[in-house]
Amino acid sequence: MKKIKLLAILFVAAFTIVSCTEDSNVKTTLIDFEDVTLSEEGFTSATFTTKGITFEHKENFWDGGIAASSHTNTENGEYTNQYSVIAGRGAFDSKKFAVVYAPAEIIASQNENGHFKAKSIYLTNSTYAYLTMKNGNQFSKKFGKDDWFKVIITGYLNSKKTSDVEYYLADFRNGKSFISNTWEKLDISKLGEVDKLTFSFEGSDVGEWGLNTPSYVCIDNLEFSQD
Repeated sequence: MKKIKLLAILFVAAFTIVSCTEDSNVKTTLIDFEDVTLSEEGFTSATFTTKGITFEHKENFWDGGIAASSHTNTENGEYTNQYSVIAGRGAFDSKKFAVVYAPAEIIASQNENGHFKAKSIYLTNSTYAYLTMKNGNQFSKKFGKDDWFKVIITGYLNSKKTSDVEYYLADFRNGKSFISNTWEKLDISKLGEVDKLTFSFEGSDVGEWGLNTPSYVCIDNLEFSQD
């Protein structure tokens, strides 16, 4: 009986050691954009890579992409202020963040194993999008009853969709009057193992050419893990 108990203890101990070793191989990374070099204008104007993750930027930002930025103007609601965040700072009072304009992609092309496990990301509106929804302009309506605007983050692995997660950047349905102006953490772990994330937008203000609401979202503190 003592021998059986001893063997059982040794088995549990061995399993614990293996488990700890396997866990220790999992590397968690946080991208907060603080290490990204900005131009004199205070934003990036080309594709950039940080901590093994590539943030794509079209030659013309109006064609879509992601730009790291330090712009914090919360008063100018024109398209000329497209790189500013309505929160007035990065997440946790940081100096830098990123602005996403759809269509946009985050790619794990320079990771050690070419993929990563998504965990979480912080989101809020750009100043341009926020003030457009709050006040309206010549192209977009002022948000009121039943209006809404959301960002959809979709994961891919080997060109196959894994899942998607959505977040309402504005919601005036069912008596609500919400337009995001603070950083909120979004759990994106259901996306699972991915080698690419894409951003798209949907909303209630749609015209002949598609969505009238400016298709922007600000992101920060992207957290992911790698084996």
